[in-house]
Amino acid sequence: MAIKKPTRRVMPVGEASMTLMGNQDTRNKGDSTSRKKGECITFWVTEEQKQEMSTYAAEHNTTVSRIIIEGLEIRMGIGQSL
Repeated sequence: MAIKKPTRRVMPVGEASMTLMGNQDTRNKGDSTSRKKGECITFWVTEEQKQEMSTYAAEHNTTVSRIIIEGLEIRMGIGQSL
């Protein structure tokens, strides 16, 4: 079996910074913060409500977040003919 040799990535001449921080790729970090398009919302529920939501979501092969978003859309009439 052939072994793939690693290739060294070289920055184009003139673009390298003198500091480590200056050379970081902040546009395509690859972590979860680079692809999120929404805002995080936190709210309080009782332990019983949390368990019921988690159970319901698992039984319907979805997530609690998706159920909450769909419920809000229904309640607000988004995407429905009135």
